[in-house]
Amino acid sequence: MIKRRTFTLTAAAVASIAFAMPVAAEDYPSERLTYTIAFGPGGGNDRMSRTVVDVLRQYELYANDIVVENREGGSGAVGFSYVSRKAGDPYRLTSTSGNFIGTPLVADTDWTYADFTPIGLLASDAMLLVVRSDSDFGDVDAFVDAANAGRVTIAGSGSAGPERVTAALFAKAAGIEFEYVPIGSGGELVTALTSGSVDAVVANPSEVSGQLEAGTLTALAFSDSARSTNNPDVPTFKELGYDFSFSLPRGIVMPNDLDPAVQDWWIATLKKVIETPEWQEYLVTNGMSGNPIWGDEFAAYLAETSAQYRATLVEIGAITE
Repeated sequence: MIKRRTFTLTAAAVASIAFAMPVAAEDYPSERLTYTIAFGPGGGNDRMSRTVVDVLRQYELYANDIVVENREGGSGAVGFSYVSRKAGDPYRLTSTSGNFIGTPLVADTDWTYADFTPIGLLASDAMLLVVRSDSDFGDVDAFVDAANAGRVTIAGSGSAGPERVTAALFAKAAGIEFEYVPIGSGGELVTALTSGSVDAVVANPSEVSGQLEAGTLTALAFSDSARSTNNPDVPTFKELGYDFSFSLPRGIVMPNDLDPAVQDWWIATLKKVIETPEWQEYLVTNGMSGNPIWGDEFAAYLAETSAQYRATLVEIGAITE
């Protein structure tokens, strides 16, 4: 059962918070904010971005107008490129996702994660290793034993996405070999697993949440560095002795060349956003892990995740050095 925190933010509390927060200048923020979404309406990045904006508006955490625009194309390349070219503009925000890391690794973009000012990681897209509840795999060690004894198959969405990377990192940490089966959608993953076509799947929690709740599937491990807020009973791979973690960032970045006080202002503001019940509901509804980090720590996370992603794609032959 998920334990939810309740949080009530009164108008007076918001006012006192805003008064206490560091500011870039006396009048910041004094202009309209443009929030660019690098993907189309209705997707995961769009849902996250609009949840953040709705909270900013509802609790009056941003004193001026906010314009939200979708600039989709090129798996995020178009929108992220647009924002990266706004260096020095303190009134531009965008939300990161797996493509923020992955697209520059597989395509010729004019930007990377390093071309942005990191504000904060608000949530993580991490993966679950999932098996049928009636399988012989009661835990990860049992799965590893089976892999050492013979052939096992693991399915995931796509051939070079985060599912493939997670499976490869697990195999390396466990010292096992497996056959990876690339499958399209989350629904197809579930069908392949429940039909017995594969032994396990690596999946986003939102793709298998219904089957986990129904008891037909069991999650053995979680790929983030800390347990998920909405699957708290599932241990991380690291807890189980498999020394790796991998997740993709649902965070906020701004263009480079900003006054550091602008970064501080947004860090302080977004810390209030993630404490609201609306944000907690977003995490639960969308199967996100809520383990926030900020500023320089977020920058280090982006660098480490990009290097890990790249090294794994090279190792499996998806890209070259």
